[in-house]
Amino acid sequence: MIGGKQLIVYDLDGTLVDTLQDVVAAVNQTLTRLGHRPLPVEQIRQAIGRGLVDLLGRCLGTQDQAELANGVQIFRSYYADHLVDHSHLYPHAQALLAYFHARPQAVVTNKPNPFAANLLSALGVADYFFRVVAAGDGYPKKPDPAAVITLLRETDSSAHRCLLIGDSALDVETGRRAGVFTVGVTHGFADQGELESARPDLLVHDFAELLAIARQRQW
Repeated sequence: MIGGKQLIVYDLDGTLVDTLQDVVAAVNQTLTRLGHRPLPVEQIRQAIGRGLVDLLGRCLGTQDQAELANGVQIFRSYYADHLVDHSHLYPHAQALLAYFHARPQAVVTNKPNPFAANLLSALGVADYFFRVVAAGDGYPKKPDPAAVITLLRETDSSAHRCLLIGDSALDVETGRRAGVFTVGVTHGFADQGELESARPDLLVHDFAELLAIARQRQW
């Protein structure tokens, strides 16, 4: 179709799935085990997005490699058992995935595997995606656009007919560096003002709004 999109790429945490409560629990479990005080939800929320080591470094207030390695081990052990205690798809996420089901869809996330893949499987949406690119899969983390550029090449898609959907300035920067159309959703973890300042090509409040626009524009 004219104007139809050839490839849809999603961020994971804060975009497709509200993982905040489970991530906060895992971080605070890690902090407590390492002798630190738990942190408030908002402080942890603001540290999410650039990968597990960065998240723990910000929350622990250290770059000590030994402490971070210990923290990663504690986090992984706890989070593996509590991955979907509270995590859930954002409203209308599955409807959006179903709308684009005839097009290749992928996830590019700084969340490490097996958590990213297991989360999508546990929530029943893994089959919508032909690729889930997570931290540690051989690509540099976002905002490096390498993973998105590879997906464009693998699907023989034009950059201008690709959507990258995310909830943060990091996602917008990734999409811009890949030359694709960026969609910012304000229902996620980033402050709305920060996302607005990043100036995505399209800013929506939720997936219901995005779905209506996709239908209207015949994406």
